[in-house]
Amino acid sequence: MPDTKHCPNCGGTLQDFRKVTATEESFIAGRVGIKDAPGYWRCANGGCLWVQPYFNQAKGFSLPESFR
Repeated sequence: MPDTKHCPNCGGTLQDFRKVTATEESFIAGRVGIKDAPGYWRCANGGCLWVQPYFNQAKGFSLPESFR
């Protein structure tokens, strides 16, 4: 089920976010650690690459272009 959050890649506007997929989670685990990766959500606005922990936008980042 999506949730609405502000997305910095989409100009800070409110966007729907969804839980990351298993493939996305695997990539994120290599960057932030296996324990924290399941808590990440991805902006669902078209080809946006922004991911972040549910409650912490400051720890978010953009996925590589290969995830478009």
